Order: sequence, then C-alpha cells, then structure tokens
Amino acid sequence: MAAITLVISNTCPTKQYDDSHQPESQGLPTELTNFLCATNAQGRLLRNIPAIRLTLGPHNSSFFVHDSASYIWMNLPPELLKALQSRIKDGNWIDRPRIVALGADSNFLLLTEKHAAVWDLGFYTTISRMLEYSRTQNRGIADVRNVALHPYRYQCFLALSMNGTVISENVPPHEAAGVESIKIAILNDTKEIERKAQTSQTRIESVPRRPSIQHQATLRRDWGDRKQEFHAQSKGLRLSLSLSVSAAGIAGSFSKMLG
Repeated sequence: MAAITLVISNTCPTKQYDDSHQPESQGLPTELTNFLCATNAQGRLLRNIPAIRLTLGPHNSSFFVHDSASYIWMNLPPELLKALQSRIKDGNWIDRPRIVALGADSNFLLLTEKHAAVWDLGFYTTISRMLEYSRTQNRGIADVRNVALHPYRYQCFLALSMNGTVISENVPPHEAAGVESIKIAILNDTKEIERKAQTSQTRIESVPRRPSIQHQATLRRDWGDRKQEFHAQSKGLRLSLSLSVSAAGIAGSFSKMLG
C-alpha cells in the first residue's frame, strides 16, 4: 500500500499561493486535502490549523479529522460509524469525540468528552485490556489522554495517561529509540503543568483536579505491570460518511446528556 505523509503549515495550495507556501503531503485522499485546505470567499483558510486532530487508517482512504468546529470522516468501521452517529442529534454533537484512533484492518478506538468508550481492538490486545482496567479506577477513562494505533503493524500502539505515563508496544525497531526519548520529555511537561496548576488557586477551583501523587504512581505501576497480561478479539468492515458541525451548534449542545 502507498505511504501517507502529511505536514500541515499555515497555508494550503490554492491559486492564490505560490509553491513556497504549499504543505508537504503525499497519498492523501482528495476529500481530506479539500477539508484541510478549504478557504472562504476572501481566500483565507477555514480550518483552525493548531486545533486539527487527524487519524489515518489503512487503505489510504480511511480517516477521521476535525479542527474542533468541523468534522469529516471516511471509510470508518461500521461499529465506529454507528457510535459516532448515535452521538449526533439535529446536526449537533451531544457527546463530542475526544479521541478517535484507527488501526489495522477494522480495529478502532473512540473516547468521548463524557468519557464513553467504544472499541474493537482484537489486534491491539494490550491497550484493550488497559482500557478495561482504566474503567475500574476512580477517574476511569478520563485518565486516558491520547492513543495512537499503527494502521499496518499489529499490536503496535502508543498510549498516554493524564499523569504523563507513555506506554508502547511492538514499535518498529528503527522508531524505538525515538519513542523512548519522548517519554521523559512528556513526563516532565506533565509535571510542569501540574506545578503551575497547583500554584494558581483560582484556576484550581474552576477546573478538574489532577490525579493525586498516589493515584499517579498507582496508574503508572499498574499500566506497566499489566502490560503483558492482556487479551481480546475483534472483527469488522468499512463504511464511509462525513459531517460538518458549526462551532455554535457544538457549544450549544454540551449541556445535553445521552439517553
């Protein structure tokens, strides 16, 4: 299969830009390129580039992307598509996706802002069991900050917890050193964020508290100790669908709860 690469800059290729402003990309689906590079009547980009979150699946046409205001996806596994559709009412999100990860074949993961979790991770058994374990903890799925699945390599993933712990498995040898190098950096960044939060009492009163030191140590130990225990099964097919939701519509629907 052809490789897919993408570098997003502040501009996209249109007739108003010269070659020096074009982003570097190869093998991206036309629908994805059109979404990323959409402009208004004045030629300005519609997308909020810093807010873009993109996951690319196999087959060069499977993806989910958003910039927190507009969303588009194609060729998603049926169960993932169903889970997304069930969280849309009258064209607005009633529980917006927080993490969407696409893996090999039809494996996927969906975590929402209200901490619902839907997944089919038969080819990523370790992360599947980690998620099951997280559900039993005080903060549950909320402790999972991010997950990336390798779309062609079974059992290969990166997972980040809220306390800065990075867990990985079956990373290609030539990328292993790079993965190890980011673990300390991410952990240090997380500690610095926590330190700043603790010194700002007014902000602490208005945002959810970080996990306690004891809870952080427990989660880090358990995620590591349980890594080799995990086991699961999966199956699925592919479909396609796309959706664009206005920022105003999204903001107005956050107070609603799923039935």
